[in-house]
Amino acid sequence: RRARLEFDGEFLKRWSFKLDVDFGGQSLGNANGKTESSAAAAGDTPTAETARFAAVQSASVGASLADVWINYSVMPALNFMLGQFNSPFGMEIQSSSNAITFMERNIAMRSFAHPEGKSIGLMAWGDVADKMFFYGIGVVAGDGQNRPGVDAPPDLIGRVFARPFLADKKGLLAKAQIGISAMHGERDQAYVGYDYASIRTGNGYTLWGGGYRDSLGRQIHVIPSGAQNAIGAELRLPIKMVELRAEAVYLANNTREAVEGYQLTNTERLGQVRGLGWYVQLSAWPVGDAFVTGDPGYSPRPAKVDLTKEAEKPKSGLEVAAILAGINATYDGASRENGGVYDANTPGAEGGPGTDLQVMQVGLGANYWHTKNVRLSVNYNAYLTPGSGSDENLLRVPGNTLKRADAHALHELGARVGLSF
Repeated sequence: RRARLEFDGEFLKRWSFKLDVDFGGQSLGNANGKTESSAAAAGDTPTAETARFAAVQSASVGASLADVWINYSVMPALNFMLGQFNSPFGMEIQSSSNAITFMERNIAMRSFAHPEGKSIGLMAWGDVADKMFFYGIGVVAGDGQNRPGVDAPPDLIGRVFARPFLADKKGLLAKAQIGISAMHGERDQAYVGYDYASIRTGNGYTLWGGGYRDSLGRQIHVIPSGAQNAIGAELRLPIKMVELRAEAVYLANNTREAVEGYQLTNTERLGQVRGLGWYVQLSAWPVGDAFVTGDPGYSPRPAKVDLTKEAEKPKSGLEVAAILAGINATYDGASRENGGVYDANTPGAEGGPGTDLQVMQVGLGANYWHTKNVRLSVNYNAYLTPGSGSDENLLRVPGNTLKRADAHALHELGARVGLSF
C-alpha cells in the first residue's frame, strides 16, 4: 500500500527533529476510460469526434510529507514543536499510524471528528508530574496535512488527559486515563473554496461526498464556511492483558453551498454539519507479551537515544480486537439564520432529501506483532447505513447505485504486512 521513510534524531540535548516521507497511493487514473481531458480545440465547437480523453488506467505514484517538525524542549513539562504533526485532538488521532490497532483509524475519528489528522503550526506540549498529566495546545493553519492555509484566521486546538492512579505504578488502574479535546476555527468564505471532508470507509469508499446536483442540474459543492467547533472526551482502561478504549466528539461546523466553477465568487445558501462521532474498542493480548506497541495517544514524541542503556529484548504477541463506531449527525444545507433559499434537492428542503448522516462501523481485527516494528494484520469491517438509498439517510453504499432499496451495508476485508524501522 505504501512505503514511508522516517528519519529523526536529536542534537544539543534540547533540540529534536523528525522527517517522514510517504511514498504511496499507486492509484489508477481514468479507471473507467470516461475522463475527458478536453472537449475540443480552442475556438472549435465540441462534438463527439473532437473529445479527447485521459490515458486509460494509467498508474500514478506520489510522495508526500507525513510528519516534519522540529522540537525544542525547555523541560519535560514544556516543549515547543513547529511543523506538521499529528493534531492534539483525541487519543486515536495522536496515536502513530504504525501502532494503531486496526489497519486504518475508525470512521468516526478519521472521517468526521477530525478528518485532517495532521496540522501545520506551532504546538506547546508537556508531560507533568512524571506523566500523570499531559497537555498539548496548538495554533495551526487548520486546513490539514500538506495544505497551506488559504485564509488568515488560525485554528486553536488542544488536548489534555490525566492518569489519576499512576502514583500506584503496580496497581491495576495505574495507566487508566481520562481526557478532553477541543477545537475552534473560522473559515473565510472569501478565500476558502475546497470541499467539506467526505465520509469514507477504511478502504476509501466514499459514503457521503457532500455535493449533489440541484433541480437545474448544476453540481453543488458543500464548503466549510464560518465557525468550526468540536469538543471530545476520551477514556482508556488497560487492565493486565485487556484494554478498553472509548472516545466521543460533538461538532458543529458551519458550511455554505456553491455552484461548481463559482466556489470563490458566489454562495447559494448557508448550512451546518452537526452531530456526534464515537467509538468503543475492546482488545486483548491472549498470546505472548501484552501492549507490544506501548501506550496510545503519545504521537508525536521526540526520539531519545541513550547509548548507556542495554538494548531491551523485543516484545512480541498476538492482539485481537473488536470495535463499534458510529456517526450520528445531520447536514442541513440552509439551516443557518439568513441561510438562503432551499433548492428542491437541498438536504433539509421541505419534501426533499433528509438531513441524516448515519453510519455504524462493526469491526474485528487480529494483529501478530513479531516486534513493535513488524506486524501481520487481518481486519473485517461492516459499515451499516440504515435508510441509505432513500431520503432517510444521505449516505450511500455501493448497492444504492443500483437502486437497491434493501442495500444498507458495505463489507470490507483486508490484510496487511507492516514493517517500520
